[in-house]
Amino acid sequence: MRQKTLWLAASLAFVTLGCGGTPTATSVLEDAQEAMGNPDTIQYSGTGVNAFFGQALIAGEEWPLRDLAGYTRTINYEQRSARDEINFAQPVFGGQQQEQLVSGDSAWNAGPNGPAPQLAAAEERQLLIWMTPHGFLRGAMADGAATLTPAEGSNTVTFTALGKYQVAGTIDANNHVTSVRTTVANPVMGDIALVANYSGYMAFDGVQFPTRIEIEQGGFPLWQLDVTSVTPGAPADFPVPSWR
Repeated sequence: MRQKTLWLAASLAFVTLGCGGTPTATSVLEDAQEAMGNPDTIQYSGTGVNAFFGQALIAGEEWPLRDLAGYTRTINYEQRSARDEINFAQPVFGGQQQEQLVSGDSAWNAGPNGPAPQLAAAEERQLLIWMTPHGFLRGAMADGAATLTPAEGSNTVTFTALGKYQVAGTIDANNHVTSVRTTVANPVMGDIALVANYSGYMAFDGVQFPTRIEIEQGGFPLWQLDVTSVTPGAPADFPVPSWR
């Protein structure tokens, strides 16, 4: 009888250990989605600076920075679509106010003369959706083959976006996505790093979102944003214009 009791206790301990066993990419992603929320759409606004990528005055120096009077980004994760509304503080090439959109494999800019197709930009604009904190979690979950690299105090999950980009995201002990990085090809500079860093998480209507976003491309700042408002579940329907 005593042997049977010991055997049952050992079996129960084994089962308990198995239930809380070694984390997997899926379990880490699920914990992060539970902690951060999983909105179908999100809109965030803020101010900061944007760089004119690839236009350094001297080779090896940072891209010229342009102040933003306002910036709003609206994302529909279900539709793989987004709209960037950019208001520069000073006149810049392309207009002081710019509106850039993507929906699936279609990209365009909206302006006073109607939509202007930007099909070559569709892939990059889609990639930026999957590099947002909630986009990364969704993309990695949908991939089905994400891998996990654990480290002290954090985990790194890697998945393939758009069938070609190896996207790696770091998730900290609070289950917050703190950085997302990948490599993109550039016709002039070759393969260059694209890195997004996220900090200052706060709760907005039950969804955790960073209040500081810093994006680098080619080793230099591309975006630096202080987020002032976040709206989970915001209206986000961006039909492709009829020119398609």
